Amino acid sequence: MRLGKRMIFIIMSICCVLSLVACDKKEEVDEVQVVYEYGDSVVTYGEFYIYAKTVEEDYRKAYGNGIWSLELSTDEGKSSVRDVTIRDLVYNINRIKVLVDKAEDMEITLNKKETAEAATVAETFFAGLTEKDIKETEITQDVVRQVIEENMLAKKVYDQTISEHEFEISEEQARMTTFCDMVFECYRVKEDGTVEKYTDEKKATQLEKANEALSTLAQDEEMTYEMIVDKYDLQYAATYTMSRTELIDEYGESIADKILALSGGEVSVVIESEYGYHIFKMLQAKDEELTKKNKAAIIERMQKDYFNGVYEKWSKRYDSRFEFDEDVNQELVGKFPFTDGE
Repeated sequence: MRLGKRMIFIIMSICCVLSLVACDKKEEVDEVQVVYEYGDSVVTYGEFYIYAKTVEEDYRKAYGNGIWSLELSTDEGKSSVRDVTIRDLVYNINRIKVLVDKAEDMEITLNKKETAEAATVAETFFAGLTEKDIKETEITQDVVRQVIEENMLAKKVYDQTISEHEFEISEEQARMTTFCDMVFECYRVKEDGTVEKYTDEKKATQLEKANEALSTLAQDEEMTYEMIVDKYDLQYAATYTMSRTELIDEYGESIADKILALSGGEVSVVIESEYGYHIFKMLQAKDEELTKKNKAAIIERMQKDYFNGVYEKWSKRYDSRFEFDEDVNQELVGKFPFTDGE
């Protein structure tokens, strides 16, 4: 059963939350429970149920009981996890429908090995359904197979689309740097959560301590970061691993450039920020393994952003009038038992 579900969600990385697929032609749907129509497609309750059931199980496993009734803040206001999930399901059905339509335009098909794999997975998945599932949802093995095949097609469309575009990032942009931040803070957080800045006199005292610590580090090779933190009771000192973008977000571009200019083992001068006075010690100017991972993650984000722009144009041509609140059978999608259980 789990094999089938993993295959169904083969392109979750494309759609972020979930991806769904619907029946190909309206005329092929006779007397079935229709959730909604989108372009030339009809989404049945059986298809909706396959994905909703998988999401319910995966969410519960990841987040535990009680997840569905939790409230989230959305652009539309407060919504439960259940309601947000249903909306995501519907909009990602549309996403897959558009990609499958483009597969035909791009002459993308499944080979014999892929169709055989889809059939095997569909058989496994269908065998795991109960008689009640099948009776109430009108799910057939062919419906499951179609869902799997169209997910596979959609992934091939995604892969081919991004392969036709170059995504480049420099080593410096991706570089991950590990350093110590010995900050002599110039503020305190009060019990009520508000921030109180130090007086000019107290700031001067902190600057004096920072300069003293820097002198000690320069003169005593055995003086460590931990010893400085303990000696001056630094409340917010820490060791970080950050990219250039993260450094700029945290400290600003000027200080980020000063940190990145340090070599391994090198210590900075005293540098002032909005937080106080800092002494930075570079531990590892470039972590090769983390830099490689960060580069891959950045390129993946670039690919998704690029593809989302392409998809937006495709979806407007496919069906520009679809509205969730108006077009979706709310009573029917509400039948699915998103329950918190015990």
